[in-house]
Amino acid sequence: MVETDDIAQLKALILAQQEEIAALKAVIADLTARLAQNSPNSSKPPSSDGLAKKPLSRAAPYQARFT
Repeated sequence: MVETDDIAQLKALILAQQEEIAALKAVIADLTARLAQNSPNSSKPPSSDGLAKKPLSRAAPYQARFT
């Protein structure tokens, strides 16, 4: 019967898509973990952290003037 063949094909397609989704989720998790790495939590050199400067503590110069 045509309907049972269509149903079987659709089930096979769903299974293939579920496997592909699982593989893509694993890739996303790996890439997200890579993006989270910087020099303090990996073996990367500090020069690879980019051009963003660390925020300066405003309290340190202020405290130094009044102590």
